[in-house]
Amino acid sequence: MIHCNKIKALSFFLLIMLLFVPIAGAASNAGEIRKADLFEAPENSTADNDLFTELSEKAGLYNKNFDQVPAILQRLVASEEISGKIKLDNGEMLYVTLLMRGGQIGEFYRYDTSTDPNSKLGPTIKVETDEQTVKRVLDSKDPFKEAIKSMNEDSLKVETKGFFRNTVLWTLKHFYP
Repeated sequence: MIHCNKIKALSFFLLIMLLFVPIAGAASNAGEIRKADLFEAPENSTADNDLFTELSEKAGLYNKNFDQVPAILQRLVASEEISGKIKLDNGEMLYVTLLMRGGQIGEFYRYDTSTDPNSKLGPTIKVETDEQTVKRVLDSKDPFKEAIKSMNEDSLKVETKGFFRNTVLWTLKHFYP
């Protein structure tokens, strides 16, 4: 019991330290910082009511309500390239990429191959799931909590690169269920 509490305390301390690292870097002389254009969902998209269209609308909503996104999630996705691989109910695959800018969605697009033809360095976060899991998360009263639950159940697989991202992801999965 004591050992478990020490691990939790150490993890919490480490998380707090890691969360402040990006703040310290932002205060340095990194040069001029300019606000980037952010993704906006197409208005009145009546084309097909497919999963990508629904995700596009949710991406726009995410940016509009960014102030309500948990800070730990904002830090995890700060300026990352996130690739998504979603198995659709009809057996096809939906491949998407989100280019994050300051935790908000800068670009969101889909492509036909398993490798993003526009990616220069490759994704720093990979997400793999199925359509039912995506819909369950989107339809939930608390999508953040549902996503964490899905990660812990392994129906939403998230792979990150780097110590900081791995630590934040581990913390999300263990302290936000």
